[in-house]
Amino acid sequence: MAETLLWIAQGKTNGDIATILGISEATVKKHVLEIFSKLGVETRTAASLRALEVLSSPAAKQS
Repeated sequence: MAETLLWIAQGKTNGDIATILGISEATVKKHVLEIFSKLGVETRTAASLRALEVLSSPAAKQS
């Protein structure tokens, strides 16, 4: 799912991501919904921003 989020952050569509990852678009949609749920967001932009916030936090830098 992390790779899906990476492509979302780069502005790729579900169809683009499916092609890139060699999976079905339905699987991508499922991943996107799981990402939204885990990050507590409702849009692709919000998911991208939330991921950046988490990755730039001091706790993430210590890992």
